Amino acid sequence: MQPSHSNKRLKKGQVKIEFSPKLITSWGGTAALFSRYFDKIGFRELVEKIYPVQEYSNNSTGVYSKLVSLFISVLNGGTKFSHINYMENGIKIFERCFGVKRLVKSSTGITRYWNKYNRRSLTETLLQNISQHFLRPLLDYANIERDTLRFDSTVITRYGNQEGAKKGYNPAKRGRPSNHPQLAFLGSGYTVNFWNRSGNTRSANGIVEFYAQTRGFIRDIEIERVLADSGYYDREFILKLEEDGIEYVIAVPIHQFFQKIVYYQTEWTRVDDGIEVGEFTYSHLNESWGGERRYIVVRQEIQRRPKATGKQLSLFKDEDYGKEYRHSLYITNNNTDTPYDIWCYYRPRANVENIIENLKDGFGLSAYNMKSFWATEAVLMTICLILHNLVTVLIKQVLHTNNKDRKLRTIRMEYLVIPALLGKDGRDDVLRLGLSNPKRQTKFTEALDRLRDLKLTFYCIAVENEEVA
Repeated sequence: MQPSHSNKRLKKGQVKIEFSPKLITSWGGTAALFSRYFDKIGFRELVEKIYPVQEYSNNSTGVYSKLVSLFISVLNGGTKFSHINYMENGIKIFERCFGVKRLVKSSTGITRYWNKYNRRSLTETLLQNISQHFLRPLLDYANIERDTLRFDSTVITRYGNQEGAKKGYNPAKRGRPSNHPQLAFLGSGYTVNFWNRSGNTRSANGIVEFYAQTRGFIRDIEIERVLADSGYYDREFILKLEEDGIEYVIAVPIHQFFQKIVYYQTEWTRVDDGIEVGEFTYSHLNESWGGERRYIVVRQEIQRRPKATGKQLSLFKDEDYGKEYRHSLYITNNNTDTPYDIWCYYRPRANVENIIENLKDGFGLSAYNMKSFWATEAVLMTICLILHNLVTVLIKQVLHTNNKDRKLRTIRMEYLVIPALLGKDGRDDVLRLGLSNPKRQTKFTEALDRLRDLKLTFYCIAVENEEVA
């Protein structure tokens, strides 16, 4: 036992304070669950395939070790590289459980590696490798034949002089530099593409190329429809979707000329208390749009639905009508279904906002950054496309958590924050989890059993040996 804290002036009944050299961690659930998860799917071998910058020095901890250190930090609530210190005395436990000789113990040990991604060609290679060796096997395993494809962007405020941190649209911190990354999601919850962008970039910038690349990543999955917010109300994007024969529902910014059309709209269909829908066709004066298109408008009565989404008509803010309703507007190439059906198709897109919130709040998307723009992209790409999707699979296939409890913060408190002690049983190492509640013990044991039966794997020795032969 280590020397104790001074206990000379203890009050009667007060607990003594001492220190122990035993291998103890507060994150026993992370060590137990994810070490078996990574081993099950062949994650070490996957990393060697994916990451174009490898380390072979005898003094290097290796790329797998660095990724494990980063992922452990994120899973345990870290929001910056220095939070790797969360492992503290328990680092030996993680090294034993994950089967690595040495984990990175300092933030510079991780950032030194990511700084090697100092040019665009390396991050492009990384993205292609993630698509080929990770996303495609993952989506094949998920057996997704048909799904919606959803696009969104988010603003990440920066507090330094990082490359690409520019002043642009930033509603939370006006005037602050930011990045403006673009993401693509499937309706089933998987993140399938990620581009980092400067803060002064508009939402739809590069969306045609981003969309085309994303379609290549998801390959044989049939796109049921594309959903996007008003930042993607872009002529080139819409024309591309129509050229490819893809159905879309995209939110439309309610500019003044649309406000006038909505204001004079006379035909409304009531679909619920305080909710009405209508439709109209509109043709832009710019002939490159190629004719008129169908628009769906939804109005919600503020008095009956005070939490209704949408915008009030600023042109008519002094009139009763402008004060009574909030409106949402959508463009679609679906010319058969009712306006209410179209609105229902679009509404699940809101789950994208929840995923982005989870990425920012739970996975540290808004905090992990480097001086180099491309290094930042490599880190965020790794978190969004690999770690987030791995956690999504774990939730769906192993933890069986309800939709409302799928945020990493909830998973962290339920499964990861578990005190543990590394000990011995004969010659075997034993990680003893501090779960006294029988229900939690059963729940965790059942999760480990389902993990053992998980069929997902990215690396198979038998197959590779057969190919070599």
